[in-house]
Amino acid sequence: MTTTPAADPAVPVARPGLKGRKRERTRRSIADAAFRLFAERGFDGVTLAQIAAEAEVAPATVFTHYASKEEIFFSRRKEFADALPGAVVNARTGEELIEGLHGYYAGNARLVLAPEAEDASRTFARILLASPALHRFHTAVVDERRSMLLALLLDRAGPVGAEPVVRAELALFTGFADAAGAAAFEAMRARLAAGAPLAEIEAVVRDILAAGFARLARSYADCGFLDAPGPAAASGEPARQRLAAQ
Repeated sequence: MTTTPAADPAVPVARPGLKGRKRERTRRSIADAAFRLFAERGFDGVTLAQIAAEAEVAPATVFTHYASKEEIFFSRRKEFADALPGAVVNARTGEELIEGLHGYYAGNARLVLAPEAEDASRTFARILLASPALHRFHTAVVDERRSMLLALLLDRAGPVGAEPVVRAELALFTGFADAAGAAAFEAMRARLAAGAPLAEIEAVVRDILAAGFARLARSYADCGFLDAPGPAAASGEPARQRLAAQ
């Protein structure tokens, strides 16, 4: 049976009311029905009307919960982003920030590669790689994740984050960090779709992430630019000095 990828059990989830639980059950039922059809016919060979019929709901109900088939396919992406704020806001130093982001991408990879998620993850990868429409939407998903990471970094930087040079530097760091994660995920999906053993995929993902974040750590070592500002940094002067020293 094809289901959507599992959520991170470590992320606390608020208990919704009866109406909220019913809404979530309907969303999950629609998503599970869609993935069954995507697995059988491919993403481009399935219509929203067919998804509604498979889920035994009215087409209008599908549109109430999802704006498009692409939204259904990537409906679990928020759960994979839930751990990102903690990786940023809990880091006091640049070293801790880089380690936290490394851990964030590695943790998401572990969720995808968990033995109990293997069938769903392989199906997800095959469907994604076979659909040009999903490729296009996936680009927007990656942009969404990068925008979220940059927003978190700017908020962590405080008032100095509004300065053009600091913002540009943090945008560059965001691109570098997320590129390392994206490269690992791309390699993971290709190998999942090709049927490679999980142990082999885990090793490849681990090596890509380790190499990418080690390079980041070397690039930002001892400069202090990524350190969380203290009260004395409200004026932004320490950050300017750290940038000028690079």
